Amino acid sequence: MVVFKNKILLWVLFAITLVICFEEADGKGDFYIFLSATGDLINGNNFYENKYVDGYHYFYSVLFALILKPFYYLPFFWVKFCWLILNVILYFKLFQLLAQNKLVAALNEKQRFLFISLVFIFSLRFFLGNLHNSQITILILWTCIYGLYLISNNKPISGAAILALGINIKLLPIVFLPYLIYRGYFKAFAFTGFFYLLYLFAPSLFIGHDYNLSLIKTWLSLINPSNQIHVLDVEERSFHGLSTLLSTLLVKDVPDVYALPYKRNFADVAIPTLSQVLLIIRLLLVSFTLYFLKWKPFSKAKSNWQQLLEISYLLLLIPLIFPHQQHYAFLFAVPAFAVTLLFLISNYYALQKPRKAVFIALLSLIYLLANLKLLLGMYNDYYDHYKILTYGALLLIPLLAWVNSQLKYYKINSLV
Repeated sequence: MVVFKNKILLWVLFAITLVICFEEADGKGDFYIFLSATGDLINGNNFYENKYVDGYHYFYSVLFALILKPFYYLPFFWVKFCWLILNVILYFKLFQLLAQNKLVAALNEKQRFLFISLVFIFSLRFFLGNLHNSQITILILWTCIYGLYLISNNKPISGAAILALGINIKLLPIVFLPYLIYRGYFKAFAFTGFFYLLYLFAPSLFIGHDYNLSLIKTWLSLINPSNQIHVLDVEERSFHGLSTLLSTLLVKDVPDVYALPYKRNFADVAIPTLSQVLLIIRLLLVSFTLYFLKWKPFSKAKSNWQQLLEISYLLLLIPLIFPHQQHYAFLFAVPAFAVTLLFLISNYYALQKPRKAVFIALLSLIYLLANLKLLLGMYNDYYDHYKILTYGALLLIPLLAWVNSQLKYYKINSLV
C-alpha cells in the first residue's frame, strides 16, 4: 500500500494520537458510563433504569457491559487510555481496508495519496469527536465494514460473527440484515441471526437467565423508537439526524432548553403528525436503497462500484434514520463521502466542466457543513441550533444517486 509506505509520517501520526489519547483519557466521557453500567451489573442492579454523568442512560447491550467486567477494578485512566488506543487501531484498519480496495488501488500514486488524505481530512472531526467522548462508533463502523468484507470474500461465519456483535452492542448495523437477504448471502444472514441470539443470551450463563431477561426487556423499552423522547429528539443541542431536524422544523416550541432565540421552524404540527411525517420520510429513505441495489434480488452486486455505493448508502442511513444520534455518529457518513470523492478523482479529466464544477462545489459544501465545528468552533451553538450537519449528510444522497446513474457512462478504473 503506497499510501502507508511513508513510515516517518506514520510514526509522527502515531505519536500525535498517543498524546491525544493520553490527554483524552483524563476525564470521564462515555466510557465512564460504560464502566458504571458494568459496576451496576456486578451489583445485580438494572443499569438501564439508572442514569450516569449528568443524567445519561446506558444504551448498549448486556454483553458489552459484561465484557468490560474484568476491567472494572483496574485504574480508570489506563483502561480508558487502552480503549482510546483500540479506537485508533480500528480507525487505521478501516483506512487500510479502504486503501486495499481494487478501485482505490487502481489509482496512480498521486491520486491515491490525494484520495486517502482528503478522506482523512473529512473524517478527522468525527474521529476526534469519538476520542473526546470515548465513544463506540468506530467499533460499530468497523464491525459493519469488516464483517461485510469477510462475508463478500466467502467467509460468512466469521463475517456474521463480527456483524452480529455490532448489532448486539448497539443495534445500528441491523440495516444490513435485509441487505444480506437481497444480495443472496443467505448463509451469512442465518449465521448473523444465530450469533445475535447467542450474544443476546450468553450473559445468562454468567449472571442468570432471569436477571439477563429482565435487563433485555428494560433495554428494549428504553430504545423503543416510538417513545416520544425519540420523536422530539432534542434533549441535547448536539443531537442530529432526521428526528431532530424535523422536530426543529415542524414544531414551534420544541422542549429544547439549549435552543437559541432564532426561528428555525416553518410549521407547527402536533406530535402525532410529526411522528407520522418522520415515519414516512424514514420509509422513503430506506426504500430508496432499492435504487442502488437494482434488480434482480438474491444475487450479488454486479461490480465493485455498485457494492461500494449500496453499502455506503446504508451506512449513511444509520445516523439519519435512528434517533438520539450525536455528531460523532456521522462517522457513518464518511464512506459515502469517500465513494463520491473516488468517483470525482477517477474521472476528473473525463467529466464535463459544468458537472465537475457542481460536483466539487457540492463536496466542498458538504465538507464545510460537516467540519465547521472543527474549523470555526466559536460558532458551534449556531451550527447545532440549525442542525447543519444533518443537511450535509442529506446532500450526500443526491450525489451518491448521481454517481450511481453515471456508472454506465464512465469507465471507472474497473467495474469488476
